[in-house]
Amino acid sequence: MAMQTPNIKTAKDVVPMIYAYTTPGITYHEGYTKIGYTEQKVEDRVYQQTHTAGVKAKIEWQGNAVFDDGSGETFDDHAFHAYLRKNDVKQPMDLGNEYFDKNDRNEWFFITPEDSRSKFYDFRLNRGIFEQESAIIPYILRAEQEKAVSLTKAYRESHEKGEFLWNAKPRFGKTLAVYDFMKRIGAKTVLIVTNRPAIANSWYSDYSKFIGRESKYFFVSDVDGVKNKKNVISYDEFAKDKISREKKKLPVLGLIYFASLQDLKGSIYFGGKFNKLQEIKDTNWDLLVIDEAHEGVDTYKTDVAFDRIKRKFTLHLSGTPFKALANNKFNDDAIFNYTYADEQKSKRDWDNSNEIENPYAVLPTLNLYTYQMSEIVHDELSQKMELNGETVEYAFDLNEFFKVENGKFVHGSSVDKFLDALTTQKRFPFSTQELRDEIKHSFWLLDRVESARLLAKKLHEHPIFKDYEIVLAAGDGRVDDDDENEKSFDRSRKRLPNMKRPLHCLSVS
Repeated sequence: MAMQTPNIKTAKDVVPMIYAYTTPGITYHEGYTKIGYTEQKVEDRVYQQTHTAGVKAKIEWQGNAVFDDGSGETFDDHAFHAYLRKNDVKQPMDLGNEYFDKNDRNEWFFITPEDSRSKFYDFRLNRGIFEQESAIIPYILRAEQEKAVSLTKAYRESHEKGEFLWNAKPRFGKTLAVYDFMKRIGAKTVLIVTNRPAIANSWYSDYSKFIGRESKYFFVSDVDGVKNKKNVISYDEFAKDKISREKKKLPVLGLIYFASLQDLKGSIYFGGKFNKLQEIKDTNWDLLVIDEAHEGVDTYKTDVAFDRIKRKFTLHLSGTPFKALANNKFNDDAIFNYTYADEQKSKRDWDNSNEIENPYAVLPTLNLYTYQMSEIVHDELSQKMELNGETVEYAFDLNEFFKVENGKFVHGSSVDKFLDALTTQKRFPFSTQELRDEIKHSFWLLDRVESARLLAKKLHEHPIFKDYEIVLAAGDGRVDDDDENEKSFDRSRKRLPNMKRPLHCLSVS
């Protein structure tokens, strides 16, 4: 059977829209307006929701979900819904209307189409009170998030001081799911530790949107990037508030403490030499969350630090927990898995008649291609190998293929053939100008920093790949020793906005 030519599309224009419709003739809908969000044609989206039920919908208005302040920033219906609730616009649950499906009623408001349109334009013009006041957004977990939370809660209830792993792909929505888990188990003290302080913003962002002070939790952190944010306080401020509330016999607010692994290991209380973070040592934590558990965790110093944290339960988050899985660190019933394949299935199988917009629709379609390596490694295949005293056939191994010794690829000529094949052989992803124009951004992952460094150097010297922007996103980001020393993350972030065809070389170990 002939192999199909790859059809790779990396960009699609999307116009986000807010729309409103009514359903004349539906008695219990009288007085209500449905307000939703879509990135499809509004007519198509409304038809998807209503045609299977035989409901005739009347589209009242629609408008671009883009603020009118010149920023180009978009918003979704949750933001506008929060604005309506702040303006005391009622919903079915507020008015005791039980005829609405519980999964759909969040998008229905007791308001006329004309008034809702007026408020939409006000919100789009000045962002309304949503930007000026705290407005916590109600949420419904996606099915996979709900499953992760439920499984972890059940495991915790039967395993005192247990440890659980979420082996979930990026953009799973771990922060919101963790916050939901935290609330469901009634955790009052939550410690979040990460080896990547830069992700503090995502934890703070979801706290501000979905948790906030209204949920009776403080967000405490001294990590750069968030410590001066509006809703972030220091631990000393939290301690003073706690004492004040205890004196007044008021409930003490919960504590969400975000800390970096580097700071933790530097503390004298956790194996370091600096007098800091005593409050972490003195607290008996209801929940310890180790974010990006695969990074910098499997070391002796890290083990020492975590062993000194008193906690009742530990939740590990990772998209690539290879070492932990290989070492059988977790029992099978202590792991929740969610892969790219699972996400693609959810995207494909979503019921478009559901009034809620497909939450997976905005995620990119994932295409997996495999390539036959026999011609590329022909020389190796022709050789026999000695293994335990026996002669065996050569078996391809990706880590062995990019193995480095004495500063050079062991199989340098085969690596060269591999790069040539990618750019010349039929059906390979960079083999034609059309395909090269389609692939605007690519990531190449290897198992070691030195392998990524040497591959980046070969790409710089290759007749085709030399025309790409090559970014070494591993180690110190230097391809050669005489390059300027700059963190690979900082270098990538600085260069990415101006790149025409970026190609990242990363290491995952």
